[in-house]
Amino acid sequence: MPAAIDILRQYWGYEAFRPMQSDIIQSVLQGQDTLALLPTGGGKSICFQVPAMCMQGMALVVSPLIALMKDQVERLNQLGIAATYVNSSMPRRLIDQKLQMAMDGAYKFLYLAPERILSDMFQLRLERMPLNLLAVDEAHCISQWGYDFRPAYLEISRIRELRPQLPVIALTASATPRVEADILEQLHMRQARIFRKSFYRENLRYFVLHDENVLLRITEIIRRTRGTGIVYARTRRRCERIGKLLNEQGIAAAVYHGGMKNSERNAVQQDWLDGKSRIMVATNAFGMGIDKPDVRFVLHYNLPFDLESYYQEAGRGGRDGQTALAIAFYNPVDIGEMKKWQAGRYPSWQQVKTHYEQLCNFYHLLPGEKRDAWQEFDMPALVAATGSPAMALYRSIKLLEQEGLLQLNEDSDDFSYIQVICSPQDVLLYKSQHPPRQQLIDFMLRKLGGEVYTQEKRFLLPHWARELGSSPEELHQRLERLARYGLIFYQAARSHPVIRFPQARHQLSKQGLNWDKYTFLRQQSEARLQAMLQYAENTEVCRSLMIQHYFGEQSHQPCGRCDVCLGRHKTQVSGQEFQHIRRSFLALLKKSPLTYREALTRVQAGTPSQREKVLRYLIDKQVIRANPHGQLELP
Repeated sequence: MPAAIDILRQYWGYEAFRPMQSDIIQSVLQGQDTLALLPTGGGKSICFQVPAMCMQGMALVVSPLIALMKDQVERLNQLGIAATYVNSSMPRRLIDQKLQMAMDGAYKFLYLAPERILSDMFQLRLERMPLNLLAVDEAHCISQWGYDFRPAYLEISRIRELRPQLPVIALTASATPRVEADILEQLHMRQARIFRKSFYRENLRYFVLHDENVLLRITEIIRRTRGTGIVYARTRRRCERIGKLLNEQGIAAAVYHGGMKNSERNAVQQDWLDGKSRIMVATNAFGMGIDKPDVRFVLHYNLPFDLESYYQEAGRGGRDGQTALAIAFYNPVDIGEMKKWQAGRYPSWQQVKTHYEQLCNFYHLLPGEKRDAWQEFDMPALVAATGSPAMALYRSIKLLEQEGLLQLNEDSDDFSYIQVICSPQDVLLYKSQHPPRQQLIDFMLRKLGGEVYTQEKRFLLPHWARELGSSPEELHQRLERLARYGLIFYQAARSHPVIRFPQARHQLSKQGLNWDKYTFLRQQSEARLQAMLQYAENTEVCRSLMIQHYFGEQSHQPCGRCDVCLGRHKTQVSGQEFQHIRRSFLALLKKSPLTYREALTRVQAGTPSQREKVLRYLIDKQVIRANPHGQLELP
């Protein structure tokens, strides 16, 4: 068995492991069930990829997101490691071929969507697969107490039943004590070794700023802070607006959200990673798998709905160990919007029932009929036809998807995908029998290389069409013919969301839809929102301590670097003295604007040093601001 450090150096090019990685890897290599709680940037994937490479056989990796699976498989392939993935968007024949190749030992890693676990094709091969490890990525998805519960994750226990001797490693970046206990129980982890990295980030400075003109404040922070940064916003439209404003101000900003084409997202992400764009303005679709070390600030134009999300997103700053700012903005308009969104995220039973009927009728799905073929999903047309509010209708669709009644793929992907699904000998035979198609096949193999026999490769159809002197439509038809013959798997680019109905249409019931669980999840979501709001509204407790306590750590040492600590501890005054000086400044400025020096001179509370530190804090927090004449005043 090769040494783990040798594998790390040979394939990943790192000289040493990060803290805790080596211990986790040794636990896995010793055949022990292992739970790794590594906050964002902790290098989770190394913890199962390296030990799997050290052992004979293949690792089975369960992952919740198609985009995440594609990204990790592509990275492994680029390192020269045989890996593939299987999800519900693939045709049955390709899934069958990949699973057969996995059983025959063609891969070191098989990434599997949890929805595929109960499929016959997988179940029939599972016991004969040469597995060395079961890795459960984003393990918090298995817990109903978690912020991203996915019912399909509960089926992972079926793998444990069929392969009880197979060691498992579960990994997550954020889990409360209750979620941690649930992971251990749901995965039947036997005497698991648990590795917890502290949620304390010494180099992160947490701030919450109360400001009505958030865009102006963001611009000011970016101008006075060196380095690259991320600005998170809740909606695609808001991201576009912020990005446009920053660029108009001469700040190089890129925009990233789920409504963009795949190639566009890849391009703006690479520009940001390469330093061509200084700022990335994004929805929460951005950040998974990103490990840019020199991010100096992460700004949240809108608050997330839970502390788990906030901690992960803020944690993308300062991964090089240098100081980074994590600043969230709080204003009443946004809080009102959050509460409205929260109410709309969980439609009533009658709404869900009605929306299901409307959806089936819109797609002409008869009672007892199911539909495996993907169809275009047109949300505006659906809203217009049903008369239902868009948010409530969309949330009902997501609930129905969680329960397996439908599948919705919202990715806008302008890449096309190809994999040869027959042997090289069959390809040669086909070319000899169909000379007019030889040029296209040779071009395809030259472009994609021999890996196309074992991996799904992506390409841009218009680029190929130009090189071949063909139109995109004609080339698409030629590739479709090769796919119909069974020579290749071909997935055309998709510019719109698609939907399908794998379960037959039937009369919904609360029991069948597990409505009690849904009610429980709604209550948990509301509790997480309240925790997020408490964090933002808090003015007394160190923000770092609040995060640590939320995730179950018992630290009592304030960070001394967040806005709360700076406002009280760094002014070297007690809470009572701080409030006295603060009230004195506010009462004085309520009468009339004053210069900075006038305000310091006229306030008598505290010492001169204390007064100046409190005043600077109040200005930084925008409790007091400077007017166009350079005088201090109340907002």
